[in-house]
Amino acid sequence: MCANCLTQAEVVAGHVALAAAVLKAPVHRFLADLGVVAAPDPVARDARTVAFLRRLDLDPVEILGADAVADADAWATAAAAAGDGQARRRAATAAASARPIGSQSLIAAQ
Repeated sequence: MCANCLTQAEVVAGHVALAAAVLKAPVHRFLADLGVVAAPDPVARDARTVAFLRRLDLDPVEILGADAVADADAWATAAAAAGDGQARRRAATAAASARPIGSQSLIAAQ
């Protein structure tokens, strides 16, 4: 789309979206330092990735490495054993991310 065809509202929306994408991580770290939100957990992302790769019948060790997979498995086991609300939410998020996306399951059902 050419620049002349964009409305002012579209330009503003694009700038806001770009600023939000760029500033999301630094703002989250700043708020975590202040104690307002929980600190980002890098192992949680790896746990979701490991669960997703296993659902695709791929070996996560080849993709992420043995250390990352071991840490993710230990995190998932500890979260399931803790039994608190946050751990159940984490486990549910990891399980949900392992499911195929809707368009893939619709194709398989046909």
